[in-house]
Amino acid sequence: MVKRYAFFPGCFVPVRLPHIEHVTRKVISQIGVELIDVKGFTCCPEPVGFGLHDKLTWLTIAARNISLAEEQGMDIMTICNGCYYTLKHTLEELKDKELNASVNETLAEIGREFKGKSKIKHFVQVLIEDVGVDEIKQHVKFPLEGLNVAAHTGCHFSNQYGLDASVLDRLISTLGAKNIEYAEKNLCCGWMLTGYGQSDAAYEWIRDRINSVKNSKGDCMAVICPQCLHQFDTGQMTAARKVDIPFKVPVLFYLQLLGLAMGYSLEEMQYPSHRIREVDFENKIKEIEKG
Repeated sequence: MVKRYAFFPGCFVPVRLPHIEHVTRKVISQIGVELIDVKGFTCCPEPVGFGLHDKLTWLTIAARNISLAEEQGMDIMTICNGCYYTLKHTLEELKDKELNASVNETLAEIGREFKGKSKIKHFVQVLIEDVGVDEIKQHVKFPLEGLNVAAHTGCHFSNQYGLDASVLDRLISTLGAKNIEYAEKNLCCGWMLTGYGQSDAAYEWIRDRINSVKNSKGDCMAVICPQCLHQFDTGQMTAARKVDIPFKVPVLFYLQLLGLAMGYSLEEMQYPSHRIREVDFENKIKEIEKG
């Protein structure tokens, strides 16, 4: 049975990583999930810079987004850790009757109402809970055997409303790849250091993480957050100009790895759109494709 979700791509992916939206639509549609575009979705909005400084406005904008899905009678699937954090927190926060009334008073001015009926799911939850590991395995055409993958879930995913970070390890293993352990596995990607003016510290953070992955024999990193992807891909390229990083570690969104295991090529999974590309990794994937 096909599961339908209101697709919430957020603002970061369409603006900075449109190839990830392309991959999501291509791969998800092949494993029993239908994504429905909802007119009017905006920024979630961003949970740290916005949420910490003006909580009521943050919740009101998020509640408006959720109300659009409610109007369609659908739950929401997002591919962004930050969006997941914001929308999920909004559902929980607005169980408070006083806060709910305040938000809906504002929404009434634009003819909207938040009812709290739509569920919020990260795409990883959809894969685990709706599709299931066994079903995913049925779609694996080329098991990624021999590929050493460093998992990175990101901090907004592993919060009080999220899932255990080990779920990504499980999804990687489902594709036949090997999870590797490395020292900084469960730490933040450092995105906020970059975003809030501490670039030098961010470069060192990226260097240390990449060194750790490489020293653990990792061929690539797998992420489930667009900000983490940007940080370790574009950020790795920038950091290499500022601090010494003597090698490259490609970073892929998990759905790209899933697509490769399903039989899509590196080109079809938009790998050429990445800043960091590495020949040894590419050759491993090509050997896997040959069977």
